[in-house]
Amino acid sequence: MKSKLFVIICFLVFSCDGPNSDQAPGTKLYVCLQAQNQVAVYDAPSLVLKKLIDINFSDVNTPHFIVIDEENDFWFVTAMEGGYIAQYNLVNDEFIDTISVGNNPALMTLDPTNKTLFCSRMSMGDMPSLGGMSGMDNTGMMVETNIINEIMYTKDGMTLGREFILESDVLHGITYDYNKENIITASITDDWLYKIPLNDDPPISNTMDSLITTYVGNYPKRLQPLQIISLNDSLVAISCSGFMNGVNGQVQIWNIQLMKFVTSYEFDDKSIPWHLIKSPVSNEIFIVFGGSDGNGGLAALTYTENEIEMKWKKLDDNYMNFHGVTIDSEGEYIYVTSRGNHYLYQFRNMVEDGPLLTSVPLGTENQIVSPGGVSIMQKTCIECE
Repeated sequence: MKSKLFVIICFLVFSCDGPNSDQAPGTKLYVCLQAQNQVAVYDAPSLVLKKLIDINFSDVNTPHFIVIDEENDFWFVTAMEGGYIAQYNLVNDEFIDTISVGNNPALMTLDPTNKTLFCSRMSMGDMPSLGGMSGMDNTGMMVETNIINEIMYTKDGMTLGREFILESDVLHGITYDYNKENIITASITDDWLYKIPLNDDPPISNTMDSLITTYVGNYPKRLQPLQIISLNDSLVAISCSGFMNGVNGQVQIWNIQLMKFVTSYEFDDKSIPWHLIKSPVSNEIFIVFGGSDGNGGLAALTYTENEIEMKWKKLDDNYMNFHGVTIDSEGEYIYVTSRGNHYLYQFRNMVEDGPLLTSVPLGTENQIVSPGGVSIMQKTCIECE
């Protein structure tokens, strides 16, 4: 009798929702389809398309970047050319609210505990590889902004809070520090890093380029920082595309408490590093390359408090203009969007390298979708639609 009971228990343990079970619950992966004004929702890791959500709240929209609040069951998307942020229910993906923040909302960072998010804003006219958007307002004038917006949200919608006005224009990368006491952002055109205290103290700033020792405001555009992520309670990592003036693309690590540069890892001037993300389970950073002709792809870097090293790198002629990147809660599956061939790629983080598992087209044959940001839920989606 005991042996039969043991067999039954083993069967239940290893067959119900096991890692290889066809019935194992998945989670939701969100992909911005900028040229189609849609957000695609996929099951992960199967990459079965669940639904397409129209982002069409103004004459122009361009969904660009998504953040997910799993504590309160919301997700948010910036409509870059539309000038607004949209809020959705995470369980059923029903629309909740939009709020206008002005020209060119770009990336966001959120605090689920206080139900607050911050949004960067930038002009796209200086960055044609971001997708060929015009960077113009409805008068035909070039738009440049130097504002970070604070937005509060509830189940009933969003309200605008403070505006943080900085010296530099074209702000894109943005993150909280680990203690949620400061917002960190950087200017693409000025190569300048800012720490904005949320207690209303003045911002603290520093140059990211050793060749620039004082703020000059003349748009050197050498490093071109794209995205910032927090690594721990003192460090942040910053991707720098550096594709102009022969500057190598790189990842910089900064001690944000001291506002001092720590170290960097340089690629080459054709790699064009773009978005990056931290592993949720290890000291690893995953970064995509927006290059083409064999220079596009994905890399994994490891880091300590004062060093950063290459773990593996995947380059291929088919990897063109990689843009967005996200990773699952186990640090196993990495998802990447490509603007070169309008595909979604799934890689697996391994000890030696990151093999490609599968790729799926994000539109019909020859359809231009210009995928942007990609974001995945970190918990199992049990009651989600």
